[in-house]
Amino acid sequence: MKRWMISGISMAVLALTVVAAPSLARAQQMGEDDGAFYFGSIVLSILHFPLKLATCIGTQAGAAVAYTATYDVEGNYNGGTNGKEIGEVARRSCTGDWIITPQQVKKDYE
Repeated sequence: MKRWMISGISMAVLALTVVAAPSLARAQQMGEDDGAFYFGSIVLSILHFPLKLATCIGTQAGAAVAYTATYDVEGNYNGGTNGKEIGEVARRSCTGDWIITPQQVKKDYE
């Protein structure tokens, strides 16, 4: 039992290190006085990620219902069906930045 726990913790630490390494390198490149922007990116990302995830999942579910309800209904998308428009709206809700970088915070708040 202890081996599995130690193994799991080790894997989690390794995964976090691999994920955080590029961000730490970028933070060092920004300079010593830009620690506030790095801290701001962490805080804002913690707030932004769940909202983006909820929006993405909600839009995908809504698009599935709308697509099913309007199946074979002619739409205004170049003479095609509404499915193409519904799919584009659903796709756009999941694209974009999921993590807020220190450079974005610096650009917005400086």
